Amino acid sequence: MLFRDVIGQDDIKARLIRSVDEGRVAHAQLFYGIEGVGCLPMALAYAQYLSCEHRTSGDSCGQCASCRQYAKLSHPDLHLVFPIVNKKSSGDDGSICNDFLPLFRDAVLSNPYLSFEDWQEALGDDKKPVIYTREGDEIIRKLNLKSFESPYKVMIIWCAEQMHEACANKVLKILEEPQGQTLFILISDNIEDIIATIRSRVQQVFFPPIEPPYLSDYLRRCGVADDSIDFFIRNSRGSINELSNQISQSDTRRQYFRMFTDLMRSCWNLNEETFSEHWKPLLNQFVALGRTGQLSFLQYAQRQLRENFVYNLSADSLVYLSSEELDFAHKFARFVNENNIEELADEFAIAESHIDRNTKDQYVFLDLMLSVHRLLRA
Repeated sequence: MLFRDVIGQDDIKARLIRSVDEGRVAHAQLFYGIEGVGCLPMALAYAQYLSCEHRTSGDSCGQCASCRQYAKLSHPDLHLVFPIVNKKSSGDDGSICNDFLPLFRDAVLSNPYLSFEDWQEALGDDKKPVIYTREGDEIIRKLNLKSFESPYKVMIIWCAEQMHEACANKVLKILEEPQGQTLFILISDNIEDIIATIRSRVQQVFFPPIEPPYLSDYLRRCGVADDSIDFFIRNSRGSINELSNQISQSDTRRQYFRMFTDLMRSCWNLNEETFSEHWKPLLNQFVALGRTGQLSFLQYAQRQLRENFVYNLSADSLVYLSSEELDFAHKFARFVNENNIEELADEFAIAESHIDRNTKDQYVFLDLMLSVHRLLRA
């Protein structure tokens, strides 16, 4: 991983590069920020730069033997620790990260901005991945080895907040008694779940949200149209992961938008004729979504109601709507106001709760539509 491949975070890049060039590398560092701001790719670029044989103009050369090994995440002095699930029987010692290393390498090389959910999906197991107690012994064993090729041994612990307490205490002991030429990089998007004694013994590096110009460039490379870029960025929280999720869910969002507009229009125009002509087909659409889709739609609808209410207050700068949604809000928002917003939001939240408890979906949506008609017409 090269520094130039990390999106944004220029100040942090410059600081890390300077620490290597000046020989002031802190032995234990904690990279933290919300998911998708680049902690893992930056850690890999930092480690590669530290081991590069021919550094040039603030980046790794990308050509030396060390860089070629880092490009495959196979450098013998790079050690990776990450959450796993125990695949072994109770009579065995249990799984360790090395058992999953080829899978993890492939996942990171495919997506350096890998999320915890992405990794859990790659593992193909419903159990929550953790960093088990036994991994602490493996960390100690690896760090007791002599470095093979690089002056530094690098230990990257990804999702460090997932360490079992016993494992965390073993890591703490190593941090209290640092070995020469060893770099620890812990990575977390929830540092409050890392034990306080570890947090106090590492140099903390906060990764802020990625700045909009870098997000714009990323979206253009993904083929997103210019008129949609601002909407995506405003909903991204400065996270590459959020952007990727939005892009992948664009078709679903458009489907939910059409259903939301149909629902609001049908509720406004309720009478005996429209019930048979519009409501029944709409109910069938909701039923066809299935439980997971129904829950997602109801969550989407609640967000739309909030956005339309804010739009109705003329706080345009606070509205997070696509151009298509804004066109609808221009006509619809006046019907979502201080007289009904709380009750409307409650009705959708109640419907979501009922669907989550497997209540008959046709009855839930029929009751919702009647309530929305009453509140819109009030």
